[in-house]
Amino acid sequence: MIAKEPRLCPTCQKEDRLEKDIIREERSSGKTILCSRCEALIIVTNHNLKQVELSSIKDDTIMLKEPYLIRRVTY
Repeated sequence: MIAKEPRLCPTCQKEDRLEKDIIREERSSGKTILCSRCEALIIVTNHNLKQVELSSIKDDTIMLKEPYLIRRVTY
């Protein structure tokens, strides 16, 4: 398990609107953090993901903006 979680969103650099574990990432079972300010999704995992498989905890519809970007962020 990864010891550190981000305190700031890597995209907008704010911390006030981070929501944890409302979306699941099925391939890595990683912890997810959604920034509701800029709609960035952070997946905390040890796996090197090329594609993500997302599902909602509450069976909501997940819509990704195109193009979406997958990048590696280290802390």
